[in-house]
Amino acid sequence: MSDALSITFGDRVAENESQDLSAYFIKTEHWEKVRSGKADIIFGAKGAGKSALYTLLFKESDLLRQEGTTLISAEKPVGQTVFSEIKNSPPTTEVEFVTLWKIYICQLIIQQLQETENCAGKAADVKNKLVEAGLIQEKNTLKRLVNSAMAFARRIINVESFEGGAAPDGSLVTGKITFRTPTAENHRLGYVSVDELLEILNEYLTDRGLRYWVLFDRLDVAFDQDAGLEKNALRALFKTYRDIEDLEAISLKIFLRDDIWKRITDEGFRESSHITRTTTIDWSPQSLLNLIILRAIKNPDITREYSVNPDVVERSHAEQRSLYYKIFPEQVDIGEKQSDTFDWILNRVRDGLANAAPREVIHFHNEIIVCEKELMSIGARKVESPNLFSRSSIKSATLEVSRVKAEQNLFAENPHLKPFIQGLDGNKAEQSLETLAGLWGKSLDETKRIAAELVVVGFFEQRAARDEGIFKIPFIYRPYLRVTQGKAFS
Repeated sequence: MSDALSITFGDRVAENESQDLSAYFIKTEHWEKVRSGKADIIFGAKGAGKSALYTLLFKESDLLRQEGTTLISAEKPVGQTVFSEIKNSPPTTEVEFVTLWKIYICQLIIQQLQETENCAGKAADVKNKLVEAGLIQEKNTLKRLVNSAMAFARRIINVESFEGGAAPDGSLVTGKITFRTPTAENHRLGYVSVDELLEILNEYLTDRGLRYWVLFDRLDVAFDQDAGLEKNALRALFKTYRDIEDLEAISLKIFLRDDIWKRITDEGFRESSHITRTTTIDWSPQSLLNLIILRAIKNPDITREYSVNPDVVERSHAEQRSLYYKIFPEQVDIGEKQSDTFDWILNRVRDGLANAAPREVIHFHNEIIVCEKELMSIGARKVESPNLFSRSSIKSATLEVSRVKAEQNLFAENPHLKPFIQGLDGNKAEQSLETLAGLWGKSLDETKRIAAELVVVGFFEQRAARDEGIFKIPFIYRPYLRVTQGKAFS
């Protein structure tokens, strides 16, 4: 049985397991809507699987191309975001940002057409306009395209600074690209608006029976250091989506965390009510168990150890549950009123918004393997047949999962909240406004504001926060912060 400890439940980050993801992936309704083109906007909590959908779409890019759909990535899958330099000198107006997005989409399409030697006719005319405006160069990277689009948007909007002069009627141009629709006279002189460039490309692609999907992912890291910039950039991206929604051959596919969507629309966003081609990724306990077992049976050691047929297990939830409780003990804490092991784990990975993300569920199960190996190395392993893992290793896994969730997610995305979170180190799980004010040294009004923000990011449980100023820390953060069960108030 010890040989089976060489198993893995896969990587918790989809980008790191792109080669194996198609074998693990559950083709849900969300996948079908995205794959068929019925959903353009894909919402989900952090770690819910948006990037998995994105990665799998590109795994099927050859098949999609045979069906007439070409995928274009607007972002690198890993590493520094291509939008990293926008924050150094960001667009100052919404119009400028919308122009940036539209020009960038044109650049991406022309680059793709050039790479496939399809840039002819009207598409070649669009390319020439972009070259003349300095938007397409001999060698292009995504970051270079973004930066040139940003510089262009600034020039075209600013009356004071632009290249290419002004049209006879005074409209601002760069090369022969204008922001506003050119007059008939200017049109005869070769001027064309940004929107017309997209329309020309759409007509060109439609005539050839082609569709281009431009995919935007990793938007949670693109502008994560500046909430104001993030809001402006993403609202402009969704306005761009609405502006080109009627183009048959060009579609935007936007993968976005639902908490970011809420943040950018909280103060009102008129376009949001018209954005209907959406899907929101959510996970039930049954689908999460299915996720783990599908990954488990990709390990030959598991199927051999428990003499299971992967095809049979894949088709039956009862078989999946049965196999799970052969690999793991039925309960972590033994007792009639105690939860089953999988529910116990879900309770310890849920954040304050009640999200149990696949990322943390996968991480937890992989950490159990690490803990079991450590017990084996010191001769302290106590496993009950037929289980592969012990209760002790399951309990031990909570600390590392908690640490990663706090340090790599919560602190990394909300550094301004870190001192207040750390101020709860070693305290009780349930706090009142008064106890929090004492710990943080803040007034009640300021404490209420900070606590409300901690609810939004999932550090405090949302339901508890609705009760008369009571705030409860979910299990996921307790081990790392050494938080104990109970109330800090009488």
